[in-house]
Amino acid sequence: MKKILVVSTGGTISQEHTDTGIAVSNDNAFRGKTFADILKPFKEKLNLAAIDSITILNKDSSNMISKDWELIAQSIYDNYDEYDAFIVTHGTNTMGYATAAVSYAIGNLGKPVIFTGSQVSYSIPGSDAVMNLENILRVIVEKENIAGVFLIFGSKVITGTRVKKKTEFDYDAFKTFGRLPDIGYLGNSIVFNEASLNRHLSYLGTRSKTKSGLELKNKFDNDIMSLTEFPGLKSEYIIKLAESGVKGFILRATGAGDPNVATEDATYPNLREAFNYLQEHKIPIVVTTQAPDGVSSMSVNEPGILAKELGAIPAWDMSMETMVTKLSWLIANNYSYEDIQKLMITSFRGEIDR
Repeated sequence: MKKILVVSTGGTISQEHTDTGIAVSNDNAFRGKTFADILKPFKEKLNLAAIDSITILNKDSSNMISKDWELIAQSIYDNYDEYDAFIVTHGTNTMGYATAAVSYAIGNLGKPVIFTGSQVSYSIPGSDAVMNLENILRVIVEKENIAGVFLIFGSKVITGTRVKKKTEFDYDAFKTFGRLPDIGYLGNSIVFNEASLNRHLSYLGTRSKTKSGLELKNKFDNDIMSLTEFPGLKSEYIIKLAESGVKGFILRATGAGDPNVATEDATYPNLREAFNYLQEHKIPIVVTTQAPDGVSSMSVNEPGILAKELGAIPAWDMSMETMVTKLSWLIANNYSYEDIQKLMITSFRGEIDR
């Protein structure tokens, strides 16, 4: 019989609505009910030993910051020995950042940490809140060998480093980013893609069942900048940001990760001076693509190849949410410029597939 802890951080699933229809945060799920209260009817039905809940944050996820990811990871770590599985309720807007962050923050996870939320507040007719929570309980009970960070939302089970919100409207609000299939599907039965699940599990290390075997590295550095390249973006702006204290950059370039780093003397702006500056000052820059289904290999076209020679790091098929949290995490944990060059293209939690 399993014990489950629900860690509440706010978001739509915890919101109530004013008379004018505006959603506002609420300390519990609805009018004094905790998530443990809401899930109590399922405890006996699913033969669970306990469902407890704690509220550590009360935020719309648009307002989440990296300190909040640290708190979520710390809460799981602190309670790890007392529970068999963890549910984290979270707003949908920045869900992908949180799932990726916690994936990196706790190494050797041997228990499931499952995020969810809702598209419609618990207090509103038609809410998907209880369905999402109940589906997580079904998976925890029926699937014995799961561990690590997941999102279960609507009909999808998705690994933590590939969570991408695709719509603000549908109940199936998320998809697996990139070309990999979902880990599982939920309907009148639960179906797992065993190859995808095994791939996810292969990145979890020793899969410890006790806190003593976990590796907690839950620090993130906010001194990074994400930029989108457009024709004519000037080097001087990136250099000014670096001079102001930015420790790492992510650049959404074109094509297969092809920033404008023209070698010839040009009468138009280009980014070669910026890339030279960042390489000289050992400030990492990760280059991804603006193509929604693209892969930034930086090995297809001359601009990408030249940028790579100037120290740019190819993002391959990492999502924006994952590369942001990963770069932030590596910088906060004091990895060197040379190490970051290698580790950003090393798949820690299944975030890269090439």
